[in-house]
Amino acid sequence: MYIIYNNFKKKIKFIKEEFDSWQIQNKVNKLHLKKSIKEIENFDFINFKLKLSNFIKSLQFKEERFMYKHSSSCTKPTLYASVYALMTLSLLGEINKLSNQEKKDWQKYFDSFQSEIDGLYYDPAVQNEIYNNSDWWGARHLALHIVTASTQLGYRPKYSFLFLKKYYELVNIDKLLDKVDWQSDVSYSSDIDNKIMNIGCLLQYQRDFMKDNDAAKTLEYLKKQLKKKINNTNGIWGSFDVENPRQRSRMVQFAYHLFPIFFYDNDYGFDNEKIVQLVLKTKNKHNGFGVKLNSGACEDLDSIDILIRLEKYCSPRLQKEIQEQIRKSFKWVLLNQIEDSGFVFKIDEKFIYGSIENSSNKNEAGMFPTWFRTLSIAYMANYLTKHGNFQIINCPGYEFK
Repeated sequence: MYIIYNNFKKKIKFIKEEFDSWQIQNKVNKLHLKKSIKEIENFDFINFKLKLSNFIKSLQFKEERFMYKHSSSCTKPTLYASVYALMTLSLLGEINKLSNQEKKDWQKYFDSFQSEIDGLYYDPAVQNEIYNNSDWWGARHLALHIVTASTQLGYRPKYSFLFLKKYYELVNIDKLLDKVDWQSDVSYSSDIDNKIMNIGCLLQYQRDFMKDNDAAKTLEYLKKQLKKKINNTNGIWGSFDVENPRQRSRMVQFAYHLFPIFFYDNDYGFDNEKIVQLVLKTKNKHNGFGVKLNSGACEDLDSIDILIRLEKYCSPRLQKEIQEQIRKSFKWVLLNQIEDSGFVFKIDEKFIYGSIENSSNKNEAGMFPTWFRTLSIAYMANYLTKHGNFQIINCPGYEFK
């Protein structure tokens, strides 16, 4: 009886997944017909910039210059939203319109949330039981975003990232890496890859912007240990079924979080063609990179970033395949923009980013997806045109040339 019941549950789940997939397919098809997204050559950067600038301005909180909400449905301004507003404006070249005093004041606003004790940022509007111990979102995650925002403003954070000193004792790097079963795939519930990225990239920032030699030594040890753990069979980390879409997608996302620790330092000593061939397999029929057809902003950017950065190390045949895929994916990412507004994380899905004040309703634009999808578009546009209008800075983490 149990086996019959179990099989029935599986069948119901399969039917639901198929129905959800059909609904998403139908929604995306309608969007294609309605929007008629143009090729990159006809991309209207000025109009795009105007729409996003207006969207960001619409979320300004009570006309306070540096305070923003994540979405229209949110009730409070958050530090996260302010950072995403700034980073998006910077990509669009709009930050150049700020006066020196405005830039200084925006940095002071960021600094007002920073702890002198550990260098991390604490915003009462979003702090909750997972804020301190998460890395897909939370204190360390926010810090890695703020270093980009501060660099865009031409400033550094008020305090060093003292929480990193724990890792200057290299045994703690070993303990960090020992939390990963490098001989298997990593579950979606684990954010250990985000943690390694947050620590590794902030070590780079501490090294380059704070001139911290201990951070430099720790970083080199971390990179050396990570290189040792690469699986030569698939070219990245972990052992998984490359033909299993969920495992493949998760491990490409895992790799994306580790690669910036190397790519920012111009270290491309990997089996790049093998990696590219694996990443190309994550594309779906709408040219996003998620298992589900309404692929998320993270799934898309993660694959797009790797493909663009590794393209120059590939054969002419693979380079052509990458270029063709990026052209198609450019149109897919633009499809996620709400009319005359910002972007959604996933079409037809509500989005909650760690806190209800960092959330958006179904098909409602939000600050985080707007920044991350704009970053995808910026990388793709600059790659495809070779003289793109988007402004990319050089800073450890998410944004570097």
